[in-house]
Amino acid sequence: AMPPALMEQGMESKPQIKNHIPLPEGVYRTTSAFPVVGSRVPGSIQRGFKSSYTQISASRQPSSPPKGKMKFGMSRKSQNSSPQTPTMQGTSTEYYVYPSGDCLCIVNLSLADSENAQREKKLPNEITCCCINNVTSTFEYLEILVGCDTGEILLVDGINMSILSKYNTGGALNNSRVMDLKWVPDSKNIFLAAFSNGTLLVFDKDKEDASQKSMAAATASTPTSDSSSSNLDSSSFSVSKPKTNKNPISRWHVAKGPVNYISFSAENTMCLCCHDGNARIFHYPTEKLTFSLRSQYGAILCCAWSPDGNFLITGGEDDVVVVWSLVDKCAVARCLGHNSWISSVQFDPLFCSSASTREGGVASNYRFLSIAQDGRLCFWDLNEGNLIISRKRQGAPRKSTSVLVEKMAARAVSNMAEVPRVEDVASMEPISNMLIATEPLACMHVTPDGIITVSYSGELKFWNRPSTGPPSNMSEDD
Repeated sequence: AMPPALMEQGMESKPQIKNHIPLPEGVYRTTSAFPVVGSRVPGSIQRGFKSSYTQISASRQPSSPPKGKMKFGMSRKSQNSSPQTPTMQGTSTEYYVYPSGDCLCIVNLSLADSENAQREKKLPNEITCCCINNVTSTFEYLEILVGCDTGEILLVDGINMSILSKYNTGGALNNSRVMDLKWVPDSKNIFLAAFSNGTLLVFDKDKEDASQKSMAAATASTPTSDSSSSNLDSSSFSVSKPKTNKNPISRWHVAKGPVNYISFSAENTMCLCCHDGNARIFHYPTEKLTFSLRSQYGAILCCAWSPDGNFLITGGEDDVVVVWSLVDKCAVARCLGHNSWISSVQFDPLFCSSASTREGGVASNYRFLSIAQDGRLCFWDLNEGNLIISRKRQGAPRKSTSVLVEKMAARAVSNMAEVPRVEDVASMEPISNMLIATEPLACMHVTPDGIITVSYSGELKFWNRPSTGPPSNMSEDD
């Protein structure tokens, strides 16, 4: 038998999974956990998947879902015959939707303590991403886009668990994997689909798909290119608008490799995270490529905009979260806390404030979070006090952050920026770095009530925000 001392030493060496996260404002605790569902497809751990969240308020007006005969010969009446999930009328309801292998998991966070809180819909293909339409969804109708590894896109009613429509059926328009889906902000019917072959297709949910023959003829006759992209990177960005009244309404050639992630700012600026290491920024209404950010090495897998649109954070295969200033067009900080690929980054609006919105001229602060394949959840506070000058500058006169930003901005060309050398950019350490899973983490979302994390196997955890400040005698292992 192993001696007790060695047994204790072995037990101490095992990583301890945390179910609480102490922070200055209090302690975040795991209040709900949902088990693994579906079947993971071998190899998908390297690709990840995307989830979606919405909060439906009682004041939201009912939308007009598709009426009459549906695309598959099912009437609205017959589709409504399945049992409905209980909703909380007269208040607000929060839904979180995420894929787990071949299952679409729909969680009603308002019913977290009920056995009806989570439901699943099994589909024939592996699900890669999903996105809720925040404009049309109501208590009675939850409109969800679902992307598959075959290239097919489904429109699903999350309340009745019924398929309303299909797009890119059989991969007719694009037979590569769907990497991400996003509804255009404030739109009831227009959505974007990013594919693994570097193409972005724009769809109208109310239109049918064009045939392969008509699509090829229409696309070939109306190519339009953006010549201004030639000085951004080596890829040739172009947009084609087929002369048909069917989907897709436009086709974007973005990169030579996968487009991993789509993110919109509040000002209709769109960032596309690409596998070639570029985060390409577009003015979506004019379809113009305006700026490009490049990682130090490896693919960029995720990004997030600050609430005021001044900063963009990116994460990818270099294990580093990078903060970019969109005003100065340069990197502001390299955030070091993970030792594996970054899966998701999110700002926390409740802890974000710019100097112009603070009384008395108090310095600004931006709180953001990151998860990675190392199973860790990191919290970061971006402010002047938390930026650290590179160790290579120790012993030299300390330069202010503003001086470093000015230096990097001067080096940046007008429309492209790269992660600078270590000695030329400030670094940041997380205010909290916790191991919360023994397996890679895939998805995260920050809600008004807390934080949602999902592992690659499909296990969901909800971390409740602290209602009060931290106890004075709270230790990390309590």
